[in-house]
Amino acid sequence: MKRRVSKSRNRGINPQAVEAFKAGDNATLRQALKIRPWEPSPLEVDGPQPPDWARNDGTAWTACWPNAWALRQELEEASKAIIRGTRT
Repeated sequence: MKRRVSKSRNRGINPQAVEAFKAGDNATLRQALKIRPWEPSPLEVDGPQPPDWARNDGTAWTACWPNAWALRQELEEASKAIIRGTRT
């Protein structure tokens, strides 16, 4: 019996992602974190909830907003750690 290979994506914060986040480079950030085209980028989210106009619209973009917000929080912490000279 063949087993399917897991399609889970490793979205661990890495140095390339932190640098792209600090530089505001959305394309490199998406590539470094393996963000799918329909998912919001951590650079696009500005709070834990999607904008009022997008709430309850049933789109994948809105459904993925909390994950993007969590990634943004992790990237901000990693950026602060680099500034302080420590690694997380």
